[in-house]
Amino acid sequence: MNVNHEHKIIWWAPERCGTKALAHVFSKLGFEFYTNISMYEKKLKSDYQSHEIQIPESLSDYQIIFSTRNPYDRVLSLFTNFTNVGKNSLYMKGNENVFIQKYEVFLNELFSYSNNKIEKPILKNYIQKYSMDGKGPDFIVRLESMVEDLSKFDFVKNSELWKSGYITDYLNHNEYIVKRSYKFNKVYTMSGAKLVYENHIKHFILGGYDPFSFTLETLSNEDKMRFIHDKL
Repeated sequence: MNVNHEHKIIWWAPERCGTKALAHVFSKLGFEFYTNISMYEKKLKSDYQSHEIQIPESLSDYQIIFSTRNPYDRVLSLFTNFTNVGKNSLYMKGNENVFIQKYEVFLNELFSYSNNKIEKPILKNYIQKYSMDGKGPDFIVRLESMVEDLSKFDFVKNSELWKSGYITDYLNHNEYIVKRSYKFNKVYTMSGAKLVYENHIKHFILGGYDPFSFTLETLSNEDKMRFIHDKL
């Protein structure tokens, strides 16, 4: 778990949401990172965050900051970073359709646990833990607007680290956040996007993400209604 006792804050840091960069910042603002919810578990090194999404009973009055990312982008990042197929698949000119087909297979396997098609789908834990059953977060820090979102916290904007410009400069020039070889809205089919949307509706709402951001095409109102309301 990730916690700041001075400001009574717990930080939920799911994978692939810019959390490594934010951990670097938060470690300089008094956050401590532990391997488990117990305060007696091993403490992690100062800038290496825990990805667990939990609330210790003893800290139930703490507020929660939740890191998030456009679900279409995050799920694609799970594919390209945590699967052998994804790591070895290149999205490049002349190879786009092959990449898209492999990604579509991955999406169907990933979300098949919801209807019990297979027992242990790929990366099941990354999705289940991200569902946030129970108490939700008090604040959101989005990968796409990290500096803006951090500026809303008093403990951040009142710090010397913020006033010096260090945080803004570090995040705005962090290659893991700003560098993209291609955009996620080039790789989704309608059915693949629908799988991500149906399993991440909470996150679209919490983060204010556009459910139609999976495509560069202009969708008709009829297409949008079908996408939102029709079940797979």
